[in-house]
Amino acid sequence: MSDHTILFVDDEVNILKALRRLTRHEPWTVLCASRGVEALETLDKSPAQVVVSDQRMPEMSGVDLLQAVRDRHPDVVRMMLTGYTEMNVAVDAINRGEIYRLITKPWNDEELKATIRQAFDHYDLKREIKRLNQVTREQNFKLQDMNRNLEGKVRERTKQLAQKHQELRTAYVQTIRALAEAVDAKDAYTRGHSERVGVYASKLAREMSFPKEFIERVYIAGVLHDVGKIGVPDHIITKPDRLTDEEYAEIKKHPEIGAKILEPVTFLADIVPCVRHHHEWYDGSGQGYPLQLAGDRIPLPSRVILVADTVEAMTSDRPYRKALPLEAVVRELHRYAGTQFDPVCAKAMLVLLEREGESFIRKGQRFDIYEFIEG
Repeated sequence: MSDHTILFVDDEVNILKALRRLTRHEPWTVLCASRGVEALETLDKSPAQVVVSDQRMPEMSGVDLLQAVRDRHPDVVRMMLTGYTEMNVAVDAINRGEIYRLITKPWNDEELKATIRQAFDHYDLKREIKRLNQVTREQNFKLQDMNRNLEGKVRERTKQLAQKHQELRTAYVQTIRALAEAVDAKDAYTRGHSERVGVYASKLAREMSFPKEFIERVYIAGVLHDVGKIGVPDHIITKPDRLTDEEYAEIKKHPEIGAKILEPVTFLADIVPCVRHHHEWYDGSGQGYPLQLAGDRIPLPSRVILVADTVEAMTSDRPYRKALPLEAVVRELHRYAGTQFDPVCAKAMLVLLEREGESFIRKGQRFDIYEFIEG
């Protein structure tokens, strides 16, 4: 009998069958339920360490189910299966259900199995840490010699827990990337745009010698800067021609929409103002939006992101023009430094472009959070 039990919840029989087939050779006990109430009853009778739920189900949604599981069985590791069209629901799942991971449909079989293994490891480690802490408290009253040995074990386990915490942060970044990719997927010309803006912004922040915490914050804000375009009609996002005044007015709503999407998510609280103000102009002119802030009133990450966003947009193909050469980007930065752009950010980007040249805008770059944290 396996020590690990997983519960899959989905109202589609074919999905449950597919998940059973996928895990049939794994050393896990697999339970299935087709409704939220049935899932809760199953957990009461047969405890599981991991629950993976779909979002759209009759009677009880996946978000409501995962919140109920969190309240009744707080140690159970919770994950959600969802499609790109439900990314706005993912934000609610992160906040209310405190999910460990978001998995998008269609899933990659090997990645899904690897994620489930990580979830079991996460559960086991938390349980082991609790056990060792209890043992430590008891032994402190008995033997000082044992206390020293246990402290060593606790340090080792704490190190492992820190590693799992690092993996959890990586899971958050992957969830954030999934949100951004949902936006970029609306238009073939912008696929990968958000990730590249995040990478460019993190490089610019490094060039300006900001601390690690700020660089990570700039990256996440860069990846999420356009998440509000989820609320902009597709025909405007994908229009191959110049936008009308009315259509441009709709586009200009996306920073506020993005900020409102992110506001309920506790761990993204410091990202919200960065997203809201990433289109403000440094001189406070009416071309900036939504509030025409100027200078230092604009959040510093927003000023960094605006420069990174401009570089990415100019060096990528668009339906109405081909990617522009770096010479054109350099002219743009010189021309608008002090008006559209923070002059300090613009100068740092010019230094980067001069040093790295075409390699700076190489496609396919990713922000390696493991390397970043360890470095």
